[in-house]
Amino acid sequence: YNEYKSYLSMVFVKGGQQWEQDSIMGRFKHFVTLVHPKYLFYSDDRLSKCKEMINNPRGSYSEEELWDAQYAVYARIHPDTGDKVLLPFSMPGFSPACVPVCALMILPGSSPFMSSLYLTLNQSMNAGFNYCNRNASKETSMTQFVGGFVGAVGTAVGVATYLRNKINHTKLISAATKRTMGTFLSFPANFSANVVNVILMRNSELFNGIEVYNEDGSLAGVSRVAAWKAVSSTSLTRIIMATPVFLAPPTANAIIEYTTPLYKKFPQARLPLTVLFSTLGLYVGIPLAVSCFPQYAKLSADEVEAEIAVKGRYVIYNKGL
Repeated sequence: YNEYKSYLSMVFVKGGQQWEQDSIMGRFKHFVTLVHPKYLFYSDDRLSKCKEMINNPRGSYSEEELWDAQYAVYARIHPDTGDKVLLPFSMPGFSPACVPVCALMILPGSSPFMSSLYLTLNQSMNAGFNYCNRNASKETSMTQFVGGFVGAVGTAVGVATYLRNKINHTKLISAATKRTMGTFLSFPANFSANVVNVILMRNSELFNGIEVYNEDGSLAGVSRVAAWKAVSSTSLTRIIMATPVFLAPPTANAIIEYTTPLYKKFPQARLPLTVLFSTLGLYVGIPLAVSCFPQYAKLSADEVEAEIAVKGRYVIYNKGL
C-alpha cells in the first residue's frame, strides 16, 4: 500500500514515483521511463551503485541522478527478491525481445502451423514475463503458471484457427482480401488469450478476495468485490494493450497497401515497416494502455462488503498488472 503514495516532479522520495499517479499522463511517463532502453546497458556494478544511491540519497547526488537510479532499480531488480530480472523479461528488455515474433504474426502469408508457432512463442514470452515479475511475497504454485500458459496458448491457437477457417470458407471476398484479413487474426487471438491467462492466474482472488486498505494505510479486510473489479480492469487493460501491437500495425499496412503503390513497387518495404510499427506499438502503445487504470484503485465504502472495517469514504486496493 505504501507505493500508492505518489510524488510529483523532482523532489526525490525513496520508493515513490517521479510523476503524479492520479492522472493518465503521469502514469504514462512513469511506464515510459521504466521501458527506456538505456536501462538494458546498466552493468551489475552500476545497478549496485544505483541501490547504494537510493539507500543513502543524502550524498552529493542531484535529484535527477537519484530518480534515474531508482527507476533503474525498478526496471531491472525484482522488488521482492532483490535479484536481477532476466534481461528479456525485464521492463526495458521485454519490448525489444517481443518485436520479432510480433512482427512475424502480423506479416501475411503464414501457414496455419507457423501462425500457431508464432502464437505459442508469444504466449511463452508472456508467461516468462509474468513469472519473472510475479509477486514473490505471495506463493503462486507452478500449477497456476502452467495452467495459465496452457489456457492462453490453447485460446490463442483456437481463436486464430476458427477465424482463419471462417475467412477461408467465405466466397464473397477475394483472395487478396482474405490475405489481408489474415494479418488481423493475431489481435482477437492474443487479447482472448491474455484475458484467459488473467482469469486462470488470478481465479483464487475471485473466490477468496484481495486485501483492501483504509485511507490511513491500515488493513480494512479482504474483499471479493474489489477482487472482481481488479481482475475486470486488468482484463480490460490486456485487451487495450493488444490494440497498438496487433491491431494498429496491420491497419497501417492495409492503409499503405490499398491507398499507395508502395508495397507493389517495393514489396521488400513491408518487413521493415512492419517491424517499425510493431516497435512503436510496444514502446508507446503498451505504456499508454497500462496507464489507463491506476495501479491502486479506490472503492467507495457503500460498495464493499459489510464486514469490511472501512474508516473513511473509501478503501484502496492493488489491481495488479
